[in-house]
Amino acid sequence: MGRRLRLLVLAAVLGLGAPLPAAAAPECADLWQWLNIACRRVADTYTKGHTEVLVSGFSWHTPWTWTYERRREENAFAWGGGLARAWERENGDTDLVYWLIFSDSHYEPEYNLGYAWNTYWGRRESLQGGLGYTVMLIQRRDIANGWPFPAVLPLVSARYDRYTLFSTYIPNFGGGINHGSVLYAFGMVRFD
Repeated sequence: MGRRLRLLVLAAVLGLGAPLPAAAAPECADLWQWLNIACRRVADTYTKGHTEVLVSGFSWHTPWTWTYERRREENAFAWGGGLARAWERENGDTDLVYWLIFSDSHYEPEYNLGYAWNTYWGRRESLQGGLGYTVMLIQRRDIANGWPFPAVLPLVSARYDRYTLFSTYIPNFGGGINHGSVLYAFGMVRFD
């Protein structure tokens, strides 16, 4: 498992670390209009964006949906990292294309490949609050027999200068007690 994880991290670094030449950017015009818009947004974010480093760090299993015993067994320190391409638009809205790997609640690797959008309020020179969403493919050993599955989650963020803190809520999808209902936090640092 360690070798596989190292290879995936290396592929993410190589893949997200350098922008595509304009001619190699995906051609989206031949798609349905709604898919064309989504494709163009992802392609533009990747080619026009800056490389950012993601740092994963904390998962809070809500006490009203987890038993005390299970909360003690679950991993609260979701250490990990990844890379993103971030494109800040003139109006301050920011798009991300990212790859993130971290230790899930069961101390196993969780792989995330996704797109995120955030809008921010306030002046860019000060602390800004933001709201948005992320659409991603997730791969975990304990869900869907290890096959990647899609997810859409809300994002709340705070950014100052080149640092951004994100948080999302992973709901309980009818699994009853000790399933889902986790508040997850991770950060992003811009290097340029």
